[in-house]
Amino acid sequence: MTLIKLGEEPLTVTTSTDSPTNVLNAIYPIVLDETLSMSSEKGWKFANARISSVDVNNTAITAFADHSGTVSGTVLATSTAHGLLTGDLATIKDGSIGAYDGDEVVTKVTDDTFYFTATFSATETATVQWTSERKAYRFAVPSSNIVFSSSVGGLELTDWVREGQFILTSQESTDIDMEYIRLGSGLTVTNFPSYFVKVLYWNLMVHLAYDLVQNRALSEQLLVELENIYLPRAIGLDAREQYVEETDTSWVDEGH
Repeated sequence: MTLIKLGEEPLTVTTSTDSPTNVLNAIYPIVLDETLSMSSEKGWKFANARISSVDVNNTAITAFADHSGTVSGTVLATSTAHGLLTGDLATIKDGSIGAYDGDEVVTKVTDDTFYFTATFSATETATVQWTSERKAYRFAVPSSNIVFSSSVGGLELTDWVREGQFILTSQESTDIDMEYIRLGSGLTVTNFPSYFVKVLYWNLMVHLAYDLVQNRALSEQLLVELENIYLPRAIGLDAREQYVEETDTSWVDEGH
């Protein structure tokens, strides 16, 4: 439909090697994710998802070793998939001996090891947890377009912020719930509502009008129509998919 409206031949297969097919295949996933974020703050209802009890970002330390032979005055910690970066501040706690408990600036060696400044005394087990001077805790974000809510027990956290693939907060230290807009790759095309499909192919036309037929004026015209006609109409239809209490029951009283 998109290509037809731009005066191009329709695609019979999506594996062709001609230029329109290549351009469309290249931009489709990008435009799809963009379109999924074009509704209200919370996105399209069909693309919303919730994940509960996301654990705070911490991992077990299985061993400590003297690292001073490599870097003077340091201790190497083994912690599988610790997720820390060089320069991160981390809290080492719950040590079986407690020799290294406290906040340390770490240097990443591998995905499973890091070192910090300390005097080695003995190996032990412990837990390492990311922290910072700005926010105390972080939680891994699922594959998503936008996270629009972080809460605990139904109560919204008011200080959270996204940084990379993490949500940072100082208000919760164990686990949180997140609501987010899913990526297009995690959705089934046949579940797209018709009003969203119209917005999607109109948005594709906005991009293809310049990428495919080099017509910037047409692209700008299509964008105006999308933003002023089709997108508001679709957002209105999407907003209707929820319970609304009737304030006037006359239609029921009349037997409808």
